[in-house]
Amino acid sequence: MMRGTISLTSLLLCALLGACREQRPAATPAAPAASASATATAPPVSEAVPAAPELTPEQREADAAGMRERVVLMQAIFGGKFNPVHNAATMRLSVPEEPGMHVYTIEPVAHTILPNGDAALVANALRGERGPDDNRVRAEGGLLNIFILRKTNGRWALLKHHPNIARMGSWETIGRARFMQLAPGKPGLAMLHGFAMMDYAQRKLSLFDLTADPVRSLTGDGITIFFSTSGCVPEEENICSDIVAGWRFALPAAQADYNDLVLTFVGQDDGKKEARRKGQEGPVLASDITSLNGTARYAYNGKTYVLVEGKNPGPEE
Repeated sequence: MMRGTISLTSLLLCALLGACREQRPAATPAAPAASASATATAPPVSEAVPAAPELTPEQREADAAGMRERVVLMQAIFGGKFNPVHNAATMRLSVPEEPGMHVYTIEPVAHTILPNGDAALVANALRGERGPDDNRVRAEGGLLNIFILRKTNGRWALLKHHPNIARMGSWETIGRARFMQLAPGKPGLAMLHGFAMMDYAQRKLSLFDLTADPVRSLTGDGITIFFSTSGCVPEEENICSDIVAGWRFALPAAQADYNDLVLTFVGQDDGKKEARRKGQEGPVLASDITSLNGTARYAYNGKTYVLVEGKNPGPEE
């Protein structure tokens, strides 16, 4: 029964992605328009598992321009230590859970221009230098770093570095970056990150205030927005699930520093139940499909975003 979930998941993703393009956070002011040096145009604040549509020539040029601009920012930060061929630089950093300083490879991921004209560069930090004998665990993700730069007399200069803010992602990446407004006057960063292997996949949403000092995760280890065990077989597994969520912001229901986060889920799970087939002895597992459609609302409580309404059907941490 659950084998049909694979095709259902594909339809759900296509339908939800289409819906996400049309959603507008009516209760939330639009993010300020990014300048020509921004990584990309201001994204919608709804996001599901990204599809891979064919890029238009304009989009390819915008991506190329963004990469060129990140080279300029990396050179402003690292000078001659930046290697444009590898698109990376090395620096010594500390990690809260580890003693001492260690060498990390810093790779640019995305950037935007903040309302005050400063640039925010999002980067991935990987332990050690890249190489065939770097002893890295390839399935692990990276460490989120944010660099704030200010332009003076036509030249960018490093203003603030927020090092190794959070560990996230997998396969040596920290995921995809999206820039938006967390509240009026508070530009934010959304990181979409997760893990996929064999028939298991999960994606989370993590939020950060780019004006905070220090920058920290506002969503703990992240809020699940996608989960799939699409290849599982009901007769072999205890449960099979497929969910995907669009996300948007809404004005806070109570006074808070940031807008509320609203998720809209589409999906189902096959929890199975014991049943007896006529003419045969012994229990067998039979499909027990349950809809997981619904919404979940998160509010900021002064420390983190917490669930205040509805339910997130994703796996609990």
